[in-house]
Amino acid sequence: MSSLAQLYLNDKDLAVRWSNITEDFTGELKKEAQIALRKLITTSTEIQVQDLIGSDKWQHNYQRTAYRHGYRSRGLLTSFGYLANIRVPRVSSGKLSFKCFKAYKQRSSDVDELVLKMFLAGVSTRRVKEVLEPLLGTNCISASSVSQITKSLNEQVNKYHARKLADDYLYLIADGVYFNVRNPINKHRRCVMVVYGIKSNGVRELIDFELAPHGEGEVSWEHFLNRLYHRGLKGNSIKLVSRDGNKGLKNALATVFPNANQQPCWAHKLRNVANKLPKSLQNTCINQARDIYNAGSYHEALKNYNCWAKTWNPVQPDAVQCLNDDILDLLNFFKEPKHLWIKLRTSNVIERCFREVRRRTRPMSCFNNQDSIQRIIYAIFYRQNKIWENKPLKLLHKI
Repeated sequence: MSSLAQLYLNDKDLAVRWSNITEDFTGELKKEAQIALRKLITTSTEIQVQDLIGSDKWQHNYQRTAYRHGYRSRGLLTSFGYLANIRVPRVSSGKLSFKCFKAYKQRSSDVDELVLKMFLAGVSTRRVKEVLEPLLGTNCISASSVSQITKSLNEQVNKYHARKLADDYLYLIADGVYFNVRNPINKHRRCVMVVYGIKSNGVRELIDFELAPHGEGEVSWEHFLNRLYHRGLKGNSIKLVSRDGNKGLKNALATVFPNANQQPCWAHKLRNVANKLPKSLQNTCINQARDIYNAGSYHEALKNYNCWAKTWNPVQPDAVQCLNDDILDLLNFFKEPKHLWIKLRTSNVIERCFREVRRRTRPMSCFNNQDSIQRIIYAIFYRQNKIWENKPLKLLHKI
C-alpha cells in the first residue's frame, strides 16, 4: 500500500474517532472555560480587596483601615453558562463595589448584549430563552428578564427620534398602522405614523415613526412632519411623496412640503373603488383598472384610464368618480425612473414592515405601554435599515 493511501486511511479513521468524541469534547471545553472564568473572577476580587486593605491574608498591618470579613456566595450568568456559588470576599468597612461585576447584577454585560442583538435581529422576547438554553443551560433567563434587558433600548429609541436628518431624500412614502395599547383604565387603538425615504445615493431608510395621540388626522401628521422638517428634512430635494388616501396626510404634506408632488397609493385607491362596486363586478372592474398603472408610459396610462372610465361610467359612476378625483396625482410616478415605479406607486414597502411588526406583536395581543410598542418598532426598523445600508438602489435621471 502506498504512503498516500495509508495517510488517507489514517485521516479517515481520525475523522471517525473525532466524530465520536466531538460532543464530549465541546462539553468538556465548556466546563474548563467555566472553571477558568471562575478562577479569574475570584482572583480579581481578592486582588481588589488586598489593594483596599493594603496587606495579604494573615499579614499584620497596623495602618489598615479595613479588615476582611469572610465570604458570601453569589451566582452569575455568563456567555459560558451559569456560574453558581462564586466566593466573594467581604470587608468590615461595608459594601465594596467590584470591577468584574456590579452589585446585584445576575448577568454579565456580554449576555445582555447578546439578548439585545437577538431582539434587534427579530427574535421575540419569549423565544430568546428557547434559543439561549442550548448555549447557557436550562432556566438561564426568563421572558421577564429579557423584557427588562430590552428596556435599555429606550435610550437608543430617544436618540433615533432626535438625530439630525440630511436634506438629501428624493422620495418619501408615508403611512400609518394601528395597534392596541393598554392604559390604566382600558385598552385603545393607537396609530403609528411612519415615513420611509430614498436618498440621493440610492440608500433606503425608515426615517422615523411617531405615535399619534388621537388618530392620524391632519394635526397629528403635520406635527410629525414638522418635527422631521426642524431636524433637517427641509424637502428641497424631494421629487415625490407616496401616501395613502388619508385626507389629513394629504393636507399636512401640502403644508410642510408644498413643492413636492404627491402620489396616492394605488392599492388603497383601488380598495376604495372596490367599496363602491357590488361584489359581482369587483374583480372585473378592478382588474381592468390595474391596466392603468401597469402601462408603459404616462400617455398610455392616461389612454387606459379614459377607456376604463368610458366602459364603467354608465353602470358604476360612483366608482369611476372615486378614481377620477385623484387620477392626475395617481399618475405622478410615471415621471420618475421606470425601475422605481413599482416602489413609488404604492406604500407597500411600509406595509411589509408593518406585517413584520404584526408578526412579532400578534402573540402579545396588546401592548402594556407606549414604550414597549416603540421598542418593538425601533428594533424592526433598525434591522431593516441595516439591511438596506448595503443594498442601495440605482437611481437614474428623470425620463
